[in-house]
Amino acid sequence: LSLNRAMNLDSVEIDLSKELIAPIKPVLELQVEAARIGSGDVAPKWRFVPTRREQKKWDRANKAATGGSDLLLRDSKKVRGDPKVLAAQAREQYLKLKRKLQILTLGIGGIGVFSAYVSYSPEIAASFGAGFLGSLVYIRMLGNTVDSMADGARGLMKGAVGQPRLLVPVVLVMIYNRWNGILVP
Repeated sequence: LSLNRAMNLDSVEIDLSKELIAPIKPVLELQVEAARIGSGDVAPKWRFVPTRREQKKWDRANKAATGGSDLLLRDSKKVRGDPKVLAAQAREQYLKLKRKLQILTLGIGGIGVFSAYVSYSPEIAASFGAGFLGSLVYIRMLGNTVDSMADGARGLMKGAVGQPRLLVPVVLVMIYNRWNGILVP
């Protein structure tokens, strides 16, 4: 973009009809013909194989476009075992995970309360302990909600209607407000 060209466009003496006429053959056809003539073969040259990164992007896009249905179909065609045995194994894995989460919460919370008592003051340790008890109650209620889902649609309705675990953070905030308002001036 130069001022010289802009000034030439305003000039009536210049004829731009050659540049504005549509080409006889589209540019793409000319490029394909040039590729065929240059290689000597009848088939045109194609792009290289995609890189791993490109292939991963394409796979993700394909999965997003299909909703993962091809993966579901592939998994559904696999030969599995006895459904009762698989259900029992899944239930055992779930119970182990649930127990592990409860023990892990108990251990980390206990260490946190102890370290808050040693490092800070007993009031801060009590506040941490209240949050720790709230987390234990929440994990327990969450496990009960998931357990109720095993009953099917009836369990889902029961779990969806009464979710008392959502009251745990509300109760903790209320305790915190009362703690700061009454006990700790």
